[in-house]
Amino acid sequence: MKTHRQPATRAFTLIELLITITIIAILASLTAAGISNAIDQANRLKVRTVLMDLKNGIDHYQTDYNRWPIVATSQGANGEDAAELLTDGNNSLVDTLMGIPPASSGTVDLNPKRTPFVAFPPGNNGRHGLVGAARPYKLADMYGQPYHILLDTNGDNQVKNPDTSNTEPKFSANQAAHLVTKVAVYSSGKDQAPSTGDDVTTWRPK
Repeated sequence: MKTHRQPATRAFTLIELLITITIIAILASLTAAGISNAIDQANRLKVRTVLMDLKNGIDHYQTDYNRWPIVATSQGANGEDAAELLTDGNNSLVDTLMGIPPASSGTVDLNPKRTPFVAFPPGNNGRHGLVGAARPYKLADMYGQPYHILLDTNGDNQVKNPDTSNTEPKFSANQAAHLVTKVAVYSSGKDQAPSTGDDVTTWRPK
């Protein structure tokens, strides 16, 4: 009488299991890194889009009104450009560019035509848009920080180059002291610190 034996199955050894788990972990980490990098790049693209909207809006305002969207006392002194502006709600720049009336009757109306030179959506959790209900409006980037704006208020067709003080040599080395532009805008980037390598700017290549 013949007996039928089940074919022997070879079990995984502990070493084989460890190797398999290690390979899976490596693949998972590579995938996660790829996803994280893609998200970072998408966020930077969104920020750059707003940078260019701000720059173009300011350019169009200057062409229309033949002045900058800031009060005369902010224009700078001794032949210097005005100090760097922030979209932090401490000035009416964002409201002016959006064609919104001044927040109070005592504030200079810099856009009496109510021309909307640019539009910004409400922010999400304090990021990527208009933040808060208080006026003047604050405009935040993807990282919850205000945008930085430099204007050629002295009329020499250039502004100071923020990259001359950048902490990364590849951006600060051999940099000209000024950028040949009337408007420059930048975000402090994911690290939320200005003058570092991950700043998003209107003057660097994409």
